Order: sequence, then C-alpha cells, then structure tokens
Amino acid sequence: MRFSDFTDPERGPAALLRLAFYPLVLLVVCQLVATILSQLRAVDLLLMFLGLAVVSPVAYLVRESRRGRPQRQGSRRGAERTPLLPPNHEDE
Repeated sequence: MRFSDFTDPERGPAALLRLAFYPLVLLVVCQLVATILSQLRAVDLLLMFLGLAVVSPVAYLVRESRRGRPQRQGSRRGAERTPLLPPNHEDE
C-alpha cells in the first residue's frame, strides 16, 4: 500500500478500510489464541507442539512426493545456434 493510495479519491476509502480492518482482525485472532492457550495445561501444549513438529515434515514429504521428480533434460553438446537464412543472391 502506497501513500498515494490514501490521497486517491477512488482507492482512498478502500485503503483506509484495509488500514483499520487488518490490525483489528490480527488483534482479535491473537486474543482468541491467547484465550485458548490459557485454558490448556502445560502437558497439552507440549503435546500440541510435538504434534506440529511431526505433522509438518510429514506434510512436506507428502507434498514433494505428489509433485513428482523434475525431469532432467539431456545434456546438449556445444552451443545452441540460431539458424541463418541463406545469403541473398539477388543483390549481386
């Protein structure tokens, strides 16, 4: 978001709304997470972090296996050249 967005009559209200809305949503989400974490015991938090530590690498491996291996292109010998047109014999 640039400063000129605030002065533009068409994009200004939308930029101001974004400037006010996104921090508000961030505060609400942080408060919600803090409330949930305060209700959990230390053992539950430890198990949750251990679960995330296991699930994250597994998800990465699944994503990489679905993606497939990159295909290796055969090596080229020499430089790639642009084809040239035959010389114009009409100029002679």
